Amino acid sequence: MARLIGVELFKMRKRWMPWVLLAILVIALCAIFLSGYFSTTSMLPSLPPDLPPELLEEMELQHQQMLAHYQFPNAFDNVFPTTLSIGVFLLVILAASIVGSEYSWGTVRQVLVKRGIRWQYLGAKVITLIILALIGLVVALVVGTALAAFTTYQIDGGISWEFLSASFFGKLALAFVCTALSLFVFMLLTVFFAVLGHSLLVGIAGGLGFFIIENILVNALTLGGGWLANVPNYMIGRNIQALNNLGSFSANSGFTYFGSPLPSPLHAGVTLTIYCIVFLALSLYIFRIRDITA
Repeated sequence: MARLIGVELFKMRKRWMPWVLLAILVIALCAIFLSGYFSTTSMLPSLPPDLPPELLEEMELQHQQMLAHYQFPNAFDNVFPTTLSIGVFLLVILAASIVGSEYSWGTVRQVLVKRGIRWQYLGAKVITLIILALIGLVVALVVGTALAAFTTYQIDGGISWEFLSASFFGKLALAFVCTALSLFVFMLLTVFFAVLGHSLLVGIAGGLGFFIIENILVNALTLGGGWLANVPNYMIGRNIQALNNLGSFSANSGFTYFGSPLPSPLHAGVTLTIYCIVFLALSLYIFRIRDITA
């Protein structure tokens, strides 16, 4: 399998799509982060000067709290969620391309006839996707750190590195792992749809369609109340929210969604891991039993 993984990574280096998607991730992260920062900094100066002192003081306090989200270390609470929201769409496209394109190119039959071991072929693609997702997450973390350093310097006139500690790096690693697991769920979901439909377009439509439809369904079920409000606790989106709250750098206890408490981080981690295993197992099973000429 190591040779197949090397081949897949070589193909990714030569294709333009991974580089374009990485560039989109970096540009989008910069645009969203900086637009949020500049809109926040412009709020206070635009307030009318004749406001009551008590109200003005309260507004200034709220403004400082908002600016704290663009200063170390709380700025990472913007970096990871933004990376996750962008990365889901980009990783769905990449996963569908890596798996689904092989059908349209006709290379699936050629490779499987030569190698004869299907789980190695699909497993190599999944491992390649995991490697690429982790590389993209590392790049986003580096870019996000640079952005946070810029905004912290602009707000404070300098950067204090006193926040660097074992606790900080532990939270950073936890946020990284939570974001990675959240991305892997949609990546494996897309692989499943691409294998099921043996098509790039089916993979993209399945991954993105599930993401959009589930968000609508979760909102409807939560607002419905009663036992229906508990159903989203076993769906992907709600558990991703709960898991990523665990990696927050600010106080996050008591988070709710439309007034309904989120699942515990342990519940979220186990649920998402089960989804990953199920999607991968189904993909391998369908790929194993399918006629290679299909």
